[in-house]
Amino acid sequence: MDDGSETIEMTNTKRFVGKYALPSGQEAVGELTLAGSKTLLTLHSDDFLQNVEPGACLTGVAYNGDILSLIDCRSSGTGHTSFKDGPTKYHADVFPHFVAVGRVHLSPAEARIAGVHFTTTDLSTLFYDFDAFSHVIDARPIIDAVLSERRTIRDVEAGDYPQVLYFTGKTCIAEVQTVIGKISVHHCPRSNMGGPSGIYIKNRIVVSIEPDSPVTFDEAMNKMYEVCSFLSFIAGRAQGIERIHVTTTETVDGFPQMVTVHQSYKWKCSGGEEHRPHPADVPLDPIRRKEEFNNVLVDWITRNRDWRLARGRYLGCLQKSNKYTTDRLVGAANMFDILPMTALPANPPLEENLAKTRDACVEMFQKLPVGLDRDSALSALARLGQPSLPKKVAHRVAIVERKFGETLPDLQFVTKTAIQCRNFYVHGSRGRIDFEKIEPLMHFLTDALEFVFAASDLLEAGWDPAQWIAEPKGWGHSFARFRAEYNLALRELQRTISPRRSLPLTRGKSKKAEG
Repeated sequence: MDDGSETIEMTNTKRFVGKYALPSGQEAVGELTLAGSKTLLTLHSDDFLQNVEPGACLTGVAYNGDILSLIDCRSSGTGHTSFKDGPTKYHADVFPHFVAVGRVHLSPAEARIAGVHFTTTDLSTLFYDFDAFSHVIDARPIIDAVLSERRTIRDVEAGDYPQVLYFTGKTCIAEVQTVIGKISVHHCPRSNMGGPSGIYIKNRIVVSIEPDSPVTFDEAMNKMYEVCSFLSFIAGRAQGIERIHVTTTETVDGFPQMVTVHQSYKWKCSGGEEHRPHPADVPLDPIRRKEEFNNVLVDWITRNRDWRLARGRYLGCLQKSNKYTTDRLVGAANMFDILPMTALPANPPLEENLAKTRDACVEMFQKLPVGLDRDSALSALARLGQPSLPKKVAHRVAIVERKFGETLPDLQFVTKTAIQCRNFYVHGSRGRIDFEKIEPLMHFLTDALEFVFAASDLLEAGWDPAQWIAEPKGWGHSFARFRAEYNLALRELQRTISPRRSLPLTRGKSKKAEG
């Protein structure tokens, strides 16, 4: 049982038996099983069940009183069972992408969501508020003050080894106003009353987004995914999303209603324990460098509308964790190709004669019959005067070099080699590089492109890496792992491509970067 309700919980599966209404208003008895990607509502009726159109929403009331909203549904259609001399029974299976459980129905088309609240995998690391919870090392000087309230009820004797556990009471860790609303992060501690069995204080960190005005369900989910993408960037791995609740504008007995949302396809955390971030390796510190964190978050969210597609490709790379393939290298390079123009170098306009020649060629090719060669030529002409992929990557590398200095020497050479490998895998352009010899370093070249993409993004948003560079780092972040292996991998790459160019291995602490 779950909190004494009629909801039957078997491991991670929940079942709700009750009456469900189709969009047409037709009702049927059904059983809903919450089981992630295997979530399913099975409907039964004596009457023919009308088809559930793709994207439809169903509502239900479980026999335990829970009110259910099934959002963005899919159905394979209606089936029936017939027996000789018996009635025909109808049934249908419905798959919902989201299920909302609470005391009110959610109407996804209406703007009635005032807030969305959720947790992600690494919040306790990203918001490492170490001093919020602790215990008093020597509680003997304060135990009498602690017991004074209890002693008004009855005598309580203090022993030789008292212990006092505490929470500072400061629940808000961060609060930032952004273009998508107010984003805040809070401690949500829970504790018991104590007794002979002991006492505990447990905590959960929750992220909340409160839009400036109520939004639809889809808008609320998109805002949540947007913030989760940012948290994935600063965690160095894709974040899983759990415990989603939305606050509605509806009230019951004067209280705003909180509805629990179950996803059928969850955002899952990438990487195992070996990829768990460490607080000292994470690039941003919202506790000790709060203003910097706030500024980066505000700018990152502001630019996300234009950067969303490219950042989505980066998130896809993070989700692959330590699985490296040629497709991942190609994808990492193509992130730069779909950056917005504001993130790319400004090209001078074409010379007048060249521009006229291009326009004349375009006009001639457009008169030819449609075909692969004709379309390829038009595509190449359209790119004339636009920054090429190597120029785009070099421009983003320059942003990183201005801050990281000699911490990452010859970074342009590394990324240029990565782009040459990409061109080989996409176009077969072999050039002078022996790609068979470079293949063992494919993970390093991929990491270089991914690091440049994410680091340059955070730098433009206001990240100052001077302190992060100056402090020793471990392996608790993708940035830290790339930095740790950089000198060895660079030397091996130089030896593989051009033995004469190979540099001595850097020993000791890197020179402090510019900035």
